[in-house]
Formats: sequence, C-alpha cells, structure tokens
Amino acid sequence: MVEIALPILITVLLWWFSTGAILYVDGLPRRLHRWSFGVATLLLLAAFGVIAWTAGETTTAAAYAAFVAALVVWGWNELAFLSGTIVGPRREPCPPGAEGWLRFRLATAAVIDHEIAIALSGGVVALLTVQAENPVALWTFAVLWVMRLSSKLNIYLGAPNIPDAFLPAHLRYLATYFRRRPMNALLPVSVGASSAVLALMLVRALDPAATPFQSLALLLPAAMLALAILEHWLMFLPIPSTWLWDWGLASHRRLVAPAPQGGTSLRSWEAPMLGAVDPGALRGVLDQVATGRFGQVISISGTSRSEQGWIRFLVENGRTELQPVPPRRFQPAFVTAVGRDFDAAQLGKALAACAA
Repeated sequence: MVEIALPILITVLLWWFSTGAILYVDGLPRRLHRWSFGVATLLLLAAFGVIAWTAGETTTAAAYAAFVAALVVWGWNELAFLSGTIVGPRREPCPPGAEGWLRFRLATAAVIDHEIAIALSGGVVALLTVQAENPVALWTFAVLWVMRLSSKLNIYLGAPNIPDAFLPAHLRYLATYFRRRPMNALLPVSVGASSAVLALMLVRALDPAATPFQSLALLLPAAMLALAILEHWLMFLPIPSTWLWDWGLASHRRLVAPAPQGGTSLRSWEAPMLGAVDPGALRGVLDQVATGRFGQVISISGTSRSEQGWIRFLVENGRTELQPVPPRRFQPAFVTAVGRDFDAAQLGKALAACAA
C-alpha cells in the first residue's frame, strides 16, 4: 500500500507547490522576471543533465529523479509563458467578431512561440531517453504536453469555468481568445480517452509481475495524468480552483512597501499596453501623469509598440522620456506605475486611448 500511496502523495504535493510557486514568481515586479527566468534556465539545464544521467538507471531513486527533472523542464516552459518571455508574436486582444478560421489563426499566433518552446524541450527529453531503460521523464513530459494541449483546446472551444484569474496583467489579452460555454464536443473525448489511458497505466502498474521500478515508472506519470483529468473537470464544474493556490496569487495583489515617511503605503499597478500607440498621444498622457493629473504617481515606466517601432517610456521626478528601442520578439508591451494614491482605472483608460 505504501508503494502506491507514496508516489501519488509526492505527485500531488509537487503539482500543488510547483504551480503555486510559478504563479507567485510571475506576480513579482517585472524587473525581477529576467533574474527568475535566468535561474529557471539554469535549473532547466540541470534537469536535462539529470534526465541523461538517469536514462539508463532502473532504480526507484532514478525514477523519482527523472520525474522531478521532467517537472522542472515543464516548469521552465510555464514560467516562460506566464512571465511573458515566450508567448507569441501577437500580443493583442482578439478583434470583435473574429470567428472560425480567423479566430483560430489569431489565437495560434498569440501562443505559437510557447508551443514551439514546449516542442523543442520535449524533443530534447525524447533524445535523451530514446531507447532508454528509464522512460519516466519522457512519459511524464508527454502526459503534461498532451493534457495541456487538450486543456487549451477546450478553453478555446468554450468552458464555463475558465481559469483566467491565473493570467498576470501582461497576459490578460489572452482571455479574449477564450470562450465561455456550458459544454463543448471535445471535453467528453478528452476526458474519456485520458481516463482509458489512465486505467491501462494503473492495470500495468499494479500487475503483481511488475518490478518495483516498473510499477513506480507508471504510477508517477499516471498520478500526474489523474490530476490533469481533474483540471479538465474543474473547467466545467462550478468549483473555484483559485483557492488551491491563493498563496501563489498573493504576489499579484501586492503593495510595494511602506512610504518612507510613514505616509500611505506605496501601491504598484501593472497593465498590458494593447495595440500600437500614437507616440504623441502617449507623451500627452505621460505629461499629465507628471503634473499629477491621475494622483500621486511616483514613477511610471513600460514598453509599447507604435507604427514606427518599439518605444520605451518613463516618467520619474516630473520628467517624461520616450525612447525608441530595437524590436524584441519576446518583449511584452506593458506599463507599471508606482504611487501612493492614484486613479489606476482612469490612468488605464487614458493609456488605452493612445492606441492608434
């Protein structure tokens, strides 16, 4: 019984903690994202090393090590996506009235870089484990990949309980590609097929003739598959899933720090810059920020697209700056403001009106 319960418990704990940790990191100030992504990349390289090292080992320790390494590879992809580092070339909302092939093409352009990154990292896992005696990393990554793709398609087709609360401010535009519907035709297929695969994996894992390693090699990805099936059901059941990771979402609703002289706490506000902006209109809004039009904004900075190219803007100490910057495919368009008492809603509307 312990041989069955322990891998399931470990999988659940890793699933819960790693998801919350990634959400927390993605809610930190954007200036920290480069550092967190750099650390994650070092962990990614270490995970590839562990997968290569355990590929020929058939011990239970090697199975657990390969499983954790596969989760690290997957976590790198999730962090790259939620931080806005690797998403897609389209960083704008779905235009009103877009349906059919046009909507699918636009939605694909919004996430295609992320999908390519998953495919490439999955390809590395496959190369490291091809014909290996320890397939745990490959099976685990395959389960995560297939079920995440299924989840994305179900959300695109329509679900009543869309997990858009997990999207940070700079990715909120992706929610416009989601659709709220009571049901779609893909869900029964997704749940039915994955449940059948889960049953087969459990039958083989619990076969008395299986060795401890063979059982564990199936139980670990099977437990992850069961959690993925649960995530599918949560999209269609009236059960809020955010409470499971409320601690991870805490960084999304942060106060920056107490004011140095004991005044009102500083507040940080962040939002995506959607569409190409008119630099002249943007400078006008920034000048209003500098003169206190929206309240006590201490600083505001960000990047955005314009018809002439990318620009970086800054307001600090009453000074407004707009500078052209080289185009960067993985650079998200966003704005961050820090202040004591300012009208974020009106500021957001004014910045949105700058779109050409």
